[in-house]
Amino acid sequence: MERSRMNLPKGPDMLCFDKDEFMKEDFDVDHFVSDCRKRVQLEELRGDLELYYKLLKIAMVKLINKDYADFVNLSTNLVGMDKALNQLSVPLGQLQEVLSLRSSVSEGIRAVDERMCKQEDIRKKKVPSSRFLMLPAS
Repeated sequence: MERSRMNLPKGPDMLCFDKDEFMKEDFDVDHFVSDCRKRVQLEELRGDLELYYKLLKIAMVKLINKDYADFVNLSTNLVGMDKALNQLSVPLGQLQEVLSLRSSVSEGIRAVDERMCKQEDIRKKKVPSSRFLMLPAS
């Protein structure tokens, strides 16, 4: 999922950090901790991080529960799909044979056409043109 499209839980206003910091492409833990230490003690940062972690877990469970029925229905809808796919294997194999035969026939037709064109060229060269024929004098 794209980071920009994720919705993190809001969390309480009293947190010593901005939750959106975690979503930045260039997020750096060391810089984050260093920045927070300028404002609060490590114990307070740890407490806020634990609180926000719990909120994230709750949000994740809610999200999974919200879509759980869809996940169950998806697996239910897939039951029997293997049988349907197996039933398609024979017609698909036959189609492959037909396409192979079609390709062979097309190659044969192309070869015959080329041969006919060559024979036509030879025939034209053997038969003199009518304008060069000398008609007997009467």
